[in-house]
Amino acid sequence: MRKSSRLFFAIALLITIAIAWDNPVNRLTDAFMPPSGAPSAARSLSGLDIDSDISPALSPQDRLDFRVDEARLMAHVAALAQPRYSTSEKAVASSYITARLIDYGLTPVQQRYDPAASGSAQQSGSAQQSGMNIIAELPGSDPNAGAIVLGAHYDTVAASPGADDNGSAIATLLETARLLSQQAAAGNRSLATLKLVFFDQEEHQSDGSGLLGSLAFTQDADNIAGVKGAVILDMVGYACHAEGCQTYPLRLPLQDLPETGDFLAVLGLQSQSDLIDAFMRSAGRSEPRVLSLPIPEPTLRLFPDLLRSDHAPFWEKDIPTLFVSDTANFRNPYYHTPQDTPDTLDLPFLKGSAQHIVNAIATLLQANP
Repeated sequence: MRKSSRLFFAIALLITIAIAWDNPVNRLTDAFMPPSGAPSAARSLSGLDIDSDISPALSPQDRLDFRVDEARLMAHVAALAQPRYSTSEKAVASSYITARLIDYGLTPVQQRYDPAASGSAQQSGSAQQSGMNIIAELPGSDPNAGAIVLGAHYDTVAASPGADDNGSAIATLLETARLLSQQAAAGNRSLATLKLVFFDQEEHQSDGSGLLGSLAFTQDADNIAGVKGAVILDMVGYACHAEGCQTYPLRLPLQDLPETGDFLAVLGLQSQSDLIDAFMRSAGRSEPRVLSLPIPEPTLRLFPDLLRSDHAPFWEKDIPTLFVSDTANFRNPYYHTPQDTPDTLDLPFLKGSAQHIVNAIATLLQANP
């Protein structure tokens, strides 16, 4: 996750701007997790009822169980928790990802790319290492329903095992693949196609650039044809529960933000309500809390630091996209260090975050085109 404090500071400033757009801060921080016993949202985007413990169904008669398996999540994290920086290190991770996708009945393909040849890299006179994305599709039942992308980078900074950054997200993608492919095999296919994308080179390049895998993916017209939305994950497994453990940039012009790091942050453009609503529905049903930050589009040009993760190339292609994170170094003291290990993760938080993501993806895949 190649973020700096400027990214979160820019997000914070946008919350202030959101106040003027009739989005009170208390609604951003509190409204997405109703009080205990409060009624939850009852409709999916396709107009189907949502029960408290299951995701949107393909029909009123066929309710599908998309409950995530925490043991599987942690098994993935443990298998991936080693540096994924060099070509040989990343080959071990890509082999594991590929094998699990095949186990789930999918056919992963490799997208190899040369950043220098494609113009993705920021040139500084040094050679750019080639990269490889992994892509798998779960076809939908309606060819007119388009596709939803669920993506995350699988590389790390040097010497970090990357359990949270970004093993937690990769584990969530793999668990989503298992659950949805299992339902498809049982004859319960979603309307839209799911594209699972594991991006290379989000983190490291000798010239300081990144996002090369997501740039290569979005620059291929075939990859984004029919894509109606994307959800990009970057660190979703760390939580802290002591007052004051959740930090924010200095001079933050807001009050009453959470002091505990027990929420999942969801960043999206204000006009993309369908994507944000999918997470809001899940947030009304289970922990952890979801902090939703809708950004007014006219402000994007004022805050270029908002474009510092794999969601940015999708926005540049005008594809509705959400960025989902546990806020990285503003909560996790092991960010980009050798101590980013599986034992530092909060398993209930990871499981809950993965459940929100699976719920939201299942909802989006059922939305009418």
